[in-house]
Amino acid sequence: MNFLSKIEEAINRLIENLLNKIFNLIPDFIFQFIAFLKHLPSILKNKYQIYQPKLRVWCLKFVGYTQHYITIVRGYFISILIYLRSEEFKKIDKVTLLLMPIKYVKHNPLKAISGLLSMIIFGIAVSTIFQNVEKIALGTYAFRKPASIASAEEDIYIEMKNHKFEVKLSAPKGGHGGGGGEAHEVELYLDLKIEASSSADKEFLEAMEEMLDDNLEALELPVSQLPISDENAKEIEEVMVKSLNTDFQRFGYEHIIKHISLKQILPSRPVYYRQAERMMSLTEINLQIFLEDTNRNRQVWIDFSVLASNRNVILYLKDHEIELKDHLTNNVEPVIPQLPVEEEGRQIIKEKMRLEINQFLEKNGIEGKILEVYLDYLMVS
Repeated sequence: MNFLSKIEEAINRLIENLLNKIFNLIPDFIFQFIAFLKHLPSILKNKYQIYQPKLRVWCLKFVGYTQHYITIVRGYFISILIYLRSEEFKKIDKVTLLLMPIKYVKHNPLKAISGLLSMIIFGIAVSTIFQNVEKIALGTYAFRKPASIASAEEDIYIEMKNHKFEVKLSAPKGGHGGGGGEAHEVELYLDLKIEASSSADKEFLEAMEEMLDDNLEALELPVSQLPISDENAKEIEEVMVKSLNTDFQRFGYEHIIKHISLKQILPSRPVYYRQAERMMSLTEINLQIFLEDTNRNRQVWIDFSVLASNRNVILYLKDHEIELKDHLTNNVEPVIPQLPVEEEGRQIIKEKMRLEINQFLEKNGIEGKILEVYLDYLMVS
């Protein structure tokens, strides 16, 4: 058997070496292209989400302006057609009608020259505005922005709130943590503020946000203690910047991330905080056992504890313990003998108790509910 195992290991090593040689022969740009294709759907999706509102506004404006001006032009054409079909147009001399603008200019040369100059100036102004509309928009946007440098630089930051990392933390030898210095995994939550090198780099990072999340989660952070110290935080920031910039070099971006600042989010209160005040014990709850082959009365006596969502529920149940026991006795159906014995059966009994107590609270208008039921003692008589 050892001989066969060695042969199998030799074959595996041979195949692994062969695959490594094949991968080494493949040019690097092929792997870059494959990575680009992998993240292309997320890039297109983010681009679509960015430009979707603008495209919708442009479409609505195009449809609205088109209908507006079509209605105006159609109104002018209808007016002209009505005039051409009128009796006044039929009776008027056509030569006189054609010469009317010339006669008007001849009799009012000052008004004609003023109107012509006004039209030329208006046309030049409209043409100039349309040629410089981008400069005007950028100038207006810059004029509206705050004058402070901090506000101007805010555009190149990306914030990631409450990002979870799984890190390995070594327990001290001989300490209370146990393990004798062995590493164990803990969860670390950080707020990250990523500073890009430019606005274009920031847009690229936003488009590659999914890849950025994956690369951050794959990092092995050098965490030496919890909570992390200032020196350890600076070390982690340097590792993040170096690793992410190396990952994004495959897309032709050099030093896309300028700096990363992090802040540890300390855990909130533990789930067992003041839990004893939300617990209560109920004793001698009687459940009937259903037996088909005998006329004897069998019973199950249960002592259990309940965990409530707030203290008001516990205070009410302590004041109305007799009514609660009566409710359970009248509403819990007889159980089969196997239920109290098997683990699955005990789970069914606990869930039934929880539902019935919650119905009792709801019927009496008490805000809150029972979260868990724990069996303390069970005896069959």
